[in-house]
Amino acid sequence: MPARFELLLAGSVEPGVTSSVSLVRDGEAVVVIDPGMVHSRADLRERLAAHGLTPEQVTDVVVTHLHLDHTMNVGSFTNATVHDFMASYKDDVWTNHDLDRFRVSPNVYAIATPGHTREDISVVVVTEGGMVVCSHAWWSKRGPRLDRYAFDQEVLEDSRARVLAIGPSLIVPGHGEPFAPSELELA
Repeated sequence: MPARFELLLAGSVEPGVTSSVSLVRDGEAVVVIDPGMVHSRADLRERLAAHGLTPEQVTDVVVTHLHLDHTMNVGSFTNATVHDFMASYKDDVWTNHDLDRFRVSPNVYAIATPGHTREDISVVVVTEGGMVVCSHAWWSKRGPRLDRYAFDQEVLEDSRARVLAIGPSLIVPGHGEPFAPSELELA
């Protein structure tokens, strides 16, 4: 059975910086992706509650990279296993995994997509409507094409191509509304 994807919050870079926060239900797994900076923690809790969930019911949290604007609220999910580019963490247990294509649940996995940072991953969610990819390879569908914070723009371009090559139906960028690949407007 495919996973169910919901956008909890669309990120932005103005007037404040917020990350795009996603929710995935995949069998027994309840996954939150990039619970970073938000307008208010109460808003994040309310969005979860609208889906019948409390932070304690979240089983897994995945961060696409380790910038604070994508990690600030990880500690809100006290029962979750936290996953990043190199390991999974639960209480005092640290479990290393392969950098590329580690599975969070049957229909949720990560792929290495460096560029914005050396450690960036993109989270692939297999849904009934196609693949959804949560990725900071893009800030939003409008760009910017050149990421002024990227450690290597050429590596970032390769990662963008890698994401597009797997054929997602929807991309959730780091700081914007989800978009179909055909809607990209990189300036």
